[in-house]
Amino acid sequence: MFAISINNRTADEDLRGRLTIPDEKMTGLMHALSDASHDAVVVCTCNRTEIYAEGSPDKAIEELSKETLVDSSAIREHCLVFTDEEAVRHLFKVCAGLDSMVIGEDEILGQVKNAARTARTAGTYGNTFPQIFQAAFAAAKKVKTDTVLSKTSVSIATIAASYCHRISDDRKQILMIGAGGDIGSSLRKDLLSYGDCDITATVHRSRFSEKDIRVIDYHDRYDGIGSYDIIISATKSPHYTVTKTRFMEQEIPSKKRLFVDLAIPSDIDPSVAEIPDSELITIDDFRKLAKENNERKATAVEMAGQILDEEEQTLFKELDIKQVMPYLADFQARYGDGFKRFLFDYKKVSDSDDFSHFTETILSLK
Repeated sequence: MFAISINNRTADEDLRGRLTIPDEKMTGLMHALSDASHDAVVVCTCNRTEIYAEGSPDKAIEELSKETLVDSSAIREHCLVFTDEEAVRHLFKVCAGLDSMVIGEDEILGQVKNAARTARTAGTYGNTFPQIFQAAFAAAKKVKTDTVLSKTSVSIATIAASYCHRISDDRKQILMIGAGGDIGSSLRKDLLSYGDCDITATVHRSRFSEKDIRVIDYHDRYDGIGSYDIIISATKSPHYTVTKTRFMEQEIPSKKRLFVDLAIPSDIDPSVAEIPDSELITIDDFRKLAKENNERKATAVEMAGQILDEEEQTLFKELDIKQVMPYLADFQARYGDGFKRFLFDYKKVSDSDDFSHFTETILSLK
């Protein structure tokens, strides 16, 4: 197993946007990675594009390059590559929110679960990955249960909602484009929890249960756009959802205005920041806003790391013993009925490295 990661620490917003895989191309990429015989899962969010697969990392980079038209040398320069146990450890950290821009954020676990479901549907999730990913999901749940990382739930959405809430003490008029996506749904609920805003949301396919949300068609988003205090966009559109040119064609009252772009690639034309009294904040700006949260959770991160280490050790030993099980009857016939009991007793008291050496030795005798 290997993992390739391009994330907010290794690549800027532009490159991450270019490496975003549209939903309709995801299955084709996973099939190209798997060769119909290996597992492959692709995780693609606003902050990361990651490949988990069996086989060759070099081939995976070439396939990603072919799909995105980003030169493979640029991918190699800005990606992290993990193999074998380090790849598993990276997956555990990602699922637990320890590798996120906002430490302990909740959305990533659901996003990795969705990626695994997509791989299962595509037929690239059936060898060892189900056991590995389920162990990562269980470890993440344990981290959230046993540490304060889950006691003060913080994510890009909660930080964005807090930022919007603080821009004014007055009631705020908000336009949300992409309010039905993962981040958009969380942000919508967080904004409503403050009780100081009226939200107008655009609709493609999504509908909202909240009664106090006004719904408009996406194509009508510019109608009255100048009246909003905050314009938020969080879609997967390959094009700008808001541009300065179209915005300035409308009737624009003079007022303080905030644009929030939560998409990769960008949804909002950067030149909107040139509109008088306007501010544009993007996904990368939240790195600064997340710093205080991350520092506050330093102790919890250490505790979470210990939990993940224990869960990883358990998984590694389970994977090792899985290799022995097909030959267990032969070993018992050769070494006696006590072999199985000894095998499982040693598994309990040994660390994963010692147990791996032991199973390697046993398998060499088969």
